[in-house]
Amino acid sequence: MELTAFRHQVGGHFGILSCNGHVAKPSNLREMAFYKVMNSELKYFSPAFCKEVDVRASVNPATGQIVVETLEKLECHKKKSSSKHERSSTGFRQTADGRVTVDTEKQWNRWAAECQCKVVERMLKEPEPTPFLLLENVVAHYTRPCVLDLKIGTRQHGDDASESKRHRQLMKCRHSTSATLGVRVVGMQLYEAETKSYTYVEKQEGRRIDAAGFRGYVKRFIKCCGRSRAARIRQKLSKLRSLLAEFEGYRFFSASILIAFDAEAADSSNDDAVKVCIIDFAHSTFSGCLLGLDSILDVMEPNVTKDPVPPVSSSYDIKKVNA
Repeated sequence: MELTAFRHQVGGHFGILSCNGHVAKPSNLREMAFYKVMNSELKYFSPAFCKEVDVRASVNPATGQIVVETLEKLECHKKKSSSKHERSSTGFRQTADGRVTVDTEKQWNRWAAECQCKVVERMLKEPEPTPFLLLENVVAHYTRPCVLDLKIGTRQHGDDASESKRHRQLMKCRHSTSATLGVRVVGMQLYEAETKSYTYVEKQEGRRIDAAGFRGYVKRFIKCCGRSRAARIRQKLSKLRSLLAEFEGYRFFSASILIAFDAEAADSSNDDAVKVCIIDFAHSTFSGCLLGLDSILDVMEPNVTKDPVPPVSSSYDIKKVNA
């Protein structure tokens, strides 16, 4: 199976690739183990873990085209989409000076492309295959996915973090809404029907904004999704919050809440009209995440005094014609 660039990545430290209805992320033993022992209640709120696979990358020296592939074949979450845009896949190419780029003429989420190209660059340098986790792509059947990635918790480092990483993560929390709200924006992608383009907010902006800015971005996302879907999102978040409160032994350092809907679909209260997932279990543990969920729910409550909605920073506002 071939792995390609994943257009709808909005968060995470490492590049995520797309593969036949799945997303593929560099393997982490703790995360894989966590998926394997996860109980059924939590699985409802998580992308399905399918398998760990070995992935290789090779480049055609004549054309510069890069092939990223695994010998495994999985169709458990085979992509089903009626959208011509979403059926198309985008690969990678190596330039004359050795850089890896996303092989497309379309404008792209620059931050996501950079993360994914770094992963491919590392694979090209490795003689051995690289292990990846294959997970369900929860937005595979959406035509125009709108995605909000919110990192929950007042602490982001795991118990196994080095002293330098521990210090870096503490600073990120201290100087962002993670310290006060227990949550911060990692990334956001919204499809604007009027301009037929996506706009993005990336993690650096999420670290800079204060509580009012956080509320503004979340309210903007909720306004775009419509009243029925917004109510369904709040319902799912409340259910997830209640579930986590019962899990005394679980910990989720550096986990995120992923919220998604399809901008091209009609507003609906159907269960599959929105996705609310908890993701990223590489440092699984459990402190401060309830505060983060409470903050998200508080912002999403209707009829709350409105904060001004911040404009998307021009450095992250990427307009795409015929996206």
